[in-house]
Amino acid sequence: MNHNTSAFTELMLRSLYAMHASLPNFSLQVFDNNSTDDLAPLRAFAGQVGVPVVPSGFSIDTQNNSHGDVLRSFVFANPDCDFYLFLDADVVFIQPDTIQGMLRELEAVPDAFGAGPQMSWDGTQPLAELNDNPEVYAARLHPCCALVKNTPLFRAVVEEVGLVCAKLLWAEREEYLDTFKLMTMVMKTHGLRHIITSQMVMHFFSVSYDWDPEDLRRLKRDKRDALLAKFRAGEEGLAK
Repeated sequence: MNHNTSAFTELMLRSLYAMHASLPNFSLQVFDNNSTDDLAPLRAFAGQVGVPVVPSGFSIDTQNNSHGDVLRSFVFANPDCDFYLFLDADVVFIQPDTIQGMLRELEAVPDAFGAGPQMSWDGTQPLAELNDNPEVYAARLHPCCALVKNTPLFRAVVEEVGLVCAKLLWAEREEYLDTFKLMTMVMKTHGLRHIITSQMVMHFFSVSYDWDPEDLRRLKRDKRDALLAKFRAGEEGLAK
C-alpha cells in the first residue's frame, strides 16, 4: 500500500522482480491512498511489469490507520486464490526467490496459517532474537511481508474481526494491537499459528509516519535512493 511512499514502493517492486527468477501464477496490485508525492517513476515501473496502481478508497488523512481496511478489501476482492501475499511499501527483497522459500516452509507446517520472513535493518543481519520484540515476530504475523493460506476460516476472521489495529481496555491497563495482531490472536484460538521462515528481507519500518527524527528519516531516504539507483541500473541491490 502506498501512502506518500512512492519511491519506497518503487524500490519494493523493483527488488521483488529483480530477486525472483519467476513468480508462478502471481498477481499483484499496488493500492494508493491518494498520495500527493511524485508517483510518476512508480507508475512507470509498475506499468512495465504489469502491476496496476489502483485507488485504495482512502486518503492519506483518515482519522485512523487505514492499513487493515485496505488489506481487508483486498481479501474480499480476491476470494479464489490459494494464498494471499501482503507487502508493505518499505520492504526490500535481498535474497533470491524469497517468496518461493516462504511458500515451501509454510506448506510444510500443517498448523501454520501464515508465514513471514526474518527482518533486517541493514540487509545483512536479522533483527535480534525473535522474542526480543514480540510486536515484530512473536505476537503477530507482521504484515510487511506476510504469506497467508486462503482458507474459509481466515476469510471468516477477516470478515468478522478484520485486520485493523485495535485497543484492549484491561481493568488496569491498555494494550494496543497493531495491524494483523488481533487476527493472529483469533487464529491461535483455532489452534493455528504463524511461522518465521529462514528467508530474510530488509525493512525500513514506519516510513508512512512522521514520528522518526529528521536524521533517521534522512538516513532512510539516502539508503532508499542508493538502492533504487542500483536496481534502476540493473544491479541486484544488496545482493551485489
